[in-house]
Amino acid sequence: MELHEKQFITGFNSGYLLAKHEPKMLTDMLKNIQPSNSFVSGMSWGQKEFELEQSKSQMNELEKLRQKGRDENYRE
Repeated sequence: MELHEKQFITGFNSGYLLAKHEPKMLTDMLKNIQPSNSFVSGMSWGQKEFELEQSKSQMNELEKLRQKGRDENYRE
């Protein structure tokens, strides 16, 4: 595995975990880091992946609530 790829993966995992546990800190860090490298790029992609998964989870929950409402209305 190439060095840049390893750095990207490490950054991705770090970004994902920070987005999960310390999202404000990660956002502030990424705003203030100027020299972009594979690690920083990976962090950014990790943050985006976490946010995408959160959005999908919220959409699934919303759909479950809608379906529950439809089912309850149907029974009445």
